[in-house]
Amino acid sequence: MSPSTVAHRIFLMTTILNAIAVLEYLCFISDEVRLVWPRVRKSTAAKLFLVTRYPGLAGLSFNVWFSYRMQSGVSNDAIVCRLWYAYQTAMIQLLLSAVELILMRQVYKMFQKDRYITGLLFVFGGAQIAAMAVSARLIVIGIRYSPTCVILRSPPSQIYAGVSVIATYTFIFFMMLWRYFQGRSRWSEVLRVWLKITVRDGACTTIAVIVSILFMTLCNTDVIKTQMTGNIVFYVLHPCLWFAVGCIVRNQEKFRESQKSQKGNGNDPHGWTTSLEVELDGITPFDDPDVYPESHSDLKVESTTDVSTSFDSESDVGTMDITDECPCKMAEDDTLPSGCSLTFTRTETGISGEGSGSRN
Repeated sequence: MSPSTVAHRIFLMTTILNAIAVLEYLCFISDEVRLVWPRVRKSTAAKLFLVTRYPGLAGLSFNVWFSYRMQSGVSNDAIVCRLWYAYQTAMIQLLLSAVELILMRQVYKMFQKDRYITGLLFVFGGAQIAAMAVSARLIVIGIRYSPTCVILRSPPSQIYAGVSVIATYTFIFFMMLWRYFQGRSRWSEVLRVWLKITVRDGACTTIAVIVSILFMTLCNTDVIKTQMTGNIVFYVLHPCLWFAVGCIVRNQEKFRESQKSQKGNGNDPHGWTTSLEVELDGITPFDDPDVYPESHSDLKVESTTDVSTSFDSESDVGTMDITDECPCKMAEDDTLPSGCSLTFTRTETGISGEGSGSRN
């Protein structure tokens, strides 16, 4: 395959991918402004989003311009081609590091800040960054290219960086799946939803990265022989990582916003009710996170709440009614707003026998 044909295909591919990226950006710019930008000072993921979002989008447009030069047959000096491939290496490392850090923080949260998992994440992440840094100079110097900067042969040193990336993302992938299938049954409903979103986005991202880098590694070892290898990996991996950062951060912020809106809603979004049948004596707090919300603010007090106590008796029944005199809901500090009060009315008639209560 001639360098001119390769350059033409690169130009078509970069143009299509850049158009898709611009369309994606226009579709979600409102969500970015509303959800991500206000969180920049508080959220590490939002900071990584801004650091990679706009330089990555500008880089995609720059790829189109340079690939057009390649297709047009414009000759470049050797230093220009080296700077071009140095830019590619730096951009991929920036996007890879951002995606890794976001995914590692999510794994860290999944395992509840377990120190052994944290240590393994540092080992894999550090090894990947070190391997990429060591091989970056060898990659830039060892690439053989045409006068138009079309790669004729990739250096074997790419294998070291490729293996380290595959190992790191494979570890992240299996840690997410392990936590998803091993621990989701013990988590609350809200956390299970978060876990599902996190594993879905993380799995798609890790699979895309592993497949791209694996293809590059097999080509560098001559298992797959094609001249397009060294020329297409960057142009494919760049938009994939750019899309991944945006998708992961946006979905996390949408989930956070949905939970915030549900807590501020006076209705009961989870279908829980405050009409409970409980024991009259020894009422204990609800501690099952799979059945009840994690915070008191998730419970809303209805205008009328009935609490009844059942007794095993052949002749008589004791009941207790709680009536809320005005519609109100619990504040976050578990106190009632001014103007609201609870009236307790208890009626008992000749209870005999030993009682037992039940809770729903």
